[in-house]
Amino acid sequence: MINNIVEIPFLTAAAYPERVSHRSHKGKGFEERTYAEFAQFIRILTAGFASYGLKKREHIGFFVNNRYEWISTDIALMTLGCVSVPRGSDTAPIEVQFIFHHSDSEYLILETTKQLLDLLPVFTEQDWEKCKKIFIIDKSMQEEIPENLKELVIYYSELVDKGEKLFKQDPDLVERLSAAISPEDLLTIVYTSGTTGNPKGVMLTHANFMQNVVANTPRLEIDPKKGETTVVMLPSWHVYERAFEYCALLSGLTFVYSSAGKFAADLVAQRPQIIISVPRVWESIYQKMILAISKMPAVKRNLIFLFIKINQMFLSSHQYLRGCYIRLKKRSFMRKAIIWSLHLMRLILLFPGHKMAGVLFKPFREKVGGRLRGATSAAGTLPKYLDEIFNAIGIPLVNAYGMTECAPGILSRTFGRNTFGTTGIPFDNTEVELRREDGTITSIGEKGVLFARGPQVMQGYYKNPTATKAVLDDEGWMNTGDLAIRSENGEIIIVGRIKDTIVLMGGENVEPEPIEEKMKESLYIDHVAVVGQDRKQLSAIVALNQDRLMQLAQDLKLAPVPVLVDGKFSIEHDRITEILMKEVNALLTKTHGFRPFERIAKILPVNNDFSIGKELTQTLKIKRQYISERFKELMDRLNSDDTNKRGMH
Repeated sequence: MINNIVEIPFLTAAAYPERVSHRSHKGKGFEERTYAEFAQFIRILTAGFASYGLKKREHIGFFVNNRYEWISTDIALMTLGCVSVPRGSDTAPIEVQFIFHHSDSEYLILETTKQLLDLLPVFTEQDWEKCKKIFIIDKSMQEEIPENLKELVIYYSELVDKGEKLFKQDPDLVERLSAAISPEDLLTIVYTSGTTGNPKGVMLTHANFMQNVVANTPRLEIDPKKGETTVVMLPSWHVYERAFEYCALLSGLTFVYSSAGKFAADLVAQRPQIIISVPRVWESIYQKMILAISKMPAVKRNLIFLFIKINQMFLSSHQYLRGCYIRLKKRSFMRKAIIWSLHLMRLILLFPGHKMAGVLFKPFREKVGGRLRGATSAAGTLPKYLDEIFNAIGIPLVNAYGMTECAPGILSRTFGRNTFGTTGIPFDNTEVELRREDGTITSIGEKGVLFARGPQVMQGYYKNPTATKAVLDDEGWMNTGDLAIRSENGEIIIVGRIKDTIVLMGGENVEPEPIEEKMKESLYIDHVAVVGQDRKQLSAIVALNQDRLMQLAQDLKLAPVPVLVDGKFSIEHDRITEILMKEVNALLTKTHGFRPFERIAKILPVNNDFSIGKELTQTLKIKRQYISERFKELMDRLNSDDTNKRGMH
């Protein structure tokens, strides 16, 4: 029985001391640490921080990216009873200042000296006065630190030296501190990377994260005895990644720290058995895979697409027979029996094709290492086409849903109950309700706001009782702000967010996410933001795939498409826009479930790759309001004159 998060790495180190816990890039190779070394490093860091005066309930601004020192520091801080306030090292200085000031942090932990120098123009004299110490992991550029700050700066090499000395004097420090931790103790304040306004500080306890460890670890189906590997790319400070790492530490996984640029190569080289990611990662893999297939000889290309379809139908029937399906209306017993029988017949007929597909798609599975037994996608809705194609080629991909305020897990599918197109069922110990505007419970197939209650729900927003009261009631129910539908079999489908709903002039309510997901099936489109509030029809701001765009311009014998650094202007080729409109119109059809008013009337193609911190959040979700404001002038001009050529400015 585990009482707090601190105990996890030490239990695993006792069980598997020589197993590699972390593998990190170093030069042209990798650096490895065992679980025994990991546990010892946590002890030394804990002692080191204690020697510099860090103590229980103090808030620590923690701005570091994925690396071995991140998770080691995270555990060390919680061992001391400190409250970490984490973000990545790439956080904008003005946002670091806001978080440090608002969170009442008294210490700073940074990755590089450059981060400290970047803070000089934005930190106030009051900020520096309340900052007791600045810990920096990588030692460099010491001579550039202002004299008045040098006495505050402690590099990790010094921290480790002091920690080793204190540990020798007091080897039982960690055990003593861990025993004093209560499940209700505040562990962290995570400032949301939200899409509007200043971030809010979500207060999460040991109990909040323990719920996710208890409920999610069994769903990952990790056998600790096997010593499996995972490749990590998402920010460790993000609650989705952080909670997974706690689960994985309990299960004795080996972590390989990767990055966006190295992720594809690391999947092949490290051959992980399980990974977690976001929908954008799978969209990128899908686009590369479809592009590779499209270049194959016609016979081979058609054969692959045929067997993808065969295996999709086989898996759909297989799942249906296990009770995994989407039905938005109740059916009679007789109708259920007939459809069940039809799926059984289809399963039998397609079984040979299913076995052949397993062999045919082996090269595609090798692109993610060849050993991937499972992957979880969250922090955004997983489009159904990605769901179906990856499962069809033999990469078990499950959808999950949560939010920072729930540390984060609320719903997920499981590898044994993997219904394509759904978000899944509630975690153990979690209650979920879908409510109408008047607070009553929706019926099957009826859209409602998703409310959640359970031990993972936050304490509230730090120093923001008004915002807390707006989403969390006295009975512990959390208003997620997400719209969902319940299927006949109890599974839940997330369909959008209340604040993202677009209301057209005709009064039609439009959820933009399903439209955006469908549009991204086009190989030309990397990102898209659908807009149209209070207008007659929908429009879309589209960030194009640069490689495909250049290839298209070459195929059409057009002049080179200008690369516009600030991305404020649309593509100046009406032929390109016409081709895009044709692709989009072919996707947003009635056959694919879209109503006439959900069609896109105009497209603004921008020669701009949406980036994290601007158009995208850390988990690659679009910042709709930011995008709308950034391109407002162009959109107004596009919508003000219907005689203009689409996309021409």
